[in-house]
Amino acid sequence: MAELTVFHYLHKNTPLHRMDGRIKLLCLILLSLATGFASTWRDYTLLTATLLSALLVAQLPLAAIFKELKYFSFLIALVVVVHSFSIPGTPLPRCPVPGATVEGLTSGLLFSWRLVLFVTLCVLLTGTTPISSLTNAVEWFLRPIPFIPASRVATMINLTFLLIPLLFDAAAEIAAAQQARCIARNKSPLRRILFTAYPLLVQTIRRAEELALAMEARCYSEERTRAVFAAAPGDRLLLAATLLVFSLVFFIR
Repeated sequence: MAELTVFHYLHKNTPLHRMDGRIKLLCLILLSLATGFASTWRDYTLLTATLLSALLVAQLPLAAIFKELKYFSFLIALVVVVHSFSIPGTPLPRCPVPGATVEGLTSGLLFSWRLVLFVTLCVLLTGTTPISSLTNAVEWFLRPIPFIPASRVATMINLTFLLIPLLFDAAAEIAAAQQARCIARNKSPLRRILFTAYPLLVQTIRRAEELALAMEARCYSEERTRAVFAAAPGDRLLLAATLLVFSLVFFIR
């Protein structure tokens, strides 16, 4: 497909693209922990500003990313509705449906905001990091840990990150094909989900089987040349900035 799809690597010559894979993975872990520990509007605003700045530095097309993130809108709306009606508190004024509370709506909005931040982190990582660099970084971190096959785990993560973009590509192709055949005009959302889920599942299993056969045909082995890493001073500066953001969220409450 010619258009950019979410969770795809986009080659650019930016500091984030040139960043050491190990430090980039550390920054992702720290920002993920900070997102999980965030509890106030100040924390979410700080993390949002940080991620938006990173997206601008990485020169990723924001319009295309936000367009692709529409697939998560149903999940976000479901989270807001469930929180609004499941958390007791002050009744929500002017709400046509009884049972919604202000505290529940606030909790749902914050939780949805957290989900958006997590997805943005994944987009930022996959958009600026080649799969091989990410695999080598994971293997480097796992290698000192005993009784863990670092190369095998890194390969599993590599295959996971390879298949996720294929899922979105396949879903977009199926949606375009159904729209061309006027299947998308079906008013029943359950039937539309069924018409999309079944061919997507079949195509995913077929591609996974083809990938396994290709690896077997090429005599894939876990024994391979280890990657050589070299961290630049700018990478350490970005890691220090990430540590500062994590400290502001975790320690200042």
